[in-house]
Amino acid sequence: MTSHDGLLLLGGVVVLYLYDSALLLYHNEIMLIGVRRGYRVSAGSGFEFGGRHVFLPQPLFPHQPLFRLSWPLQGVYGGDTQAIRFRRVRVALAAVSPWTLILLLLFALGLPFVLFVSASVEALLAWIATVYAVIVMMLVQVYRHRKALNLSGRAVAAVALDALLCAPFALNIVRKIGLRQHFQVDLRMVARTVLPAVAIHELTAILRERIHISLGFLEPGDADASTLVAYLDDVEGLHP
Repeated sequence: MTSHDGLLLLGGVVVLYLYDSALLLYHNEIMLIGVRRGYRVSAGSGFEFGGRHVFLPQPLFPHQPLFRLSWPLQGVYGGDTQAIRFRRVRVALAAVSPWTLILLLLFALGLPFVLFVSASVEALLAWIATVYAVIVMMLVQVYRHRKALNLSGRAVAAVALDALLCAPFALNIVRKIGLRQHFQVDLRMVARTVLPAVAIHELTAILRERIHISLGFLEPGDADASTLVAYLDDVEGLHP
């Protein structure tokens, strides 16, 4: 394999990984990102595609779970307002996360070494075997913790098929499982119960910007406009 072929292969892996990582968020959606000490929030970039905001997670942190949440466009929340317990899902994902980091190292360090230093077919085959061994270990952990992760047998099979058919997609297993969680919860309750002060500031800034945009499409004094303003005031009142 020539250096040119190696660069094409490495570039293809990076493109596939980033493509699989990217998400499109609606105007009223945010991503809750599980970090080492709590959570951060993001509403994606200012760049829009098809009317939705492009969100690209940190490429070097595929072990951080993502949860998709939203706020009601009219400011009226009609679902269960009890606090969501993310802890059970995060504890279960902690069994998968180390394998995700090992897989990242295999792609980020192992693959360039095999392609440009060793440059042998045997080394490449050994690397492929190791990659799939790690993926299988990840899937074993997913299956073992499927109940805590709220995954049906069909969902586990879908995750496994996705990872086995395209190895770079396996880097996003933790993220994809987090995104499969369906939470109907008021963001104000999330802010009160699980968000640290920094994340509350981030959430407030996002809501302030997005709600002000929404208000531009409503008549001043309209009931929906008043409700949205009251919703934003509630969030701004959460600052410690």
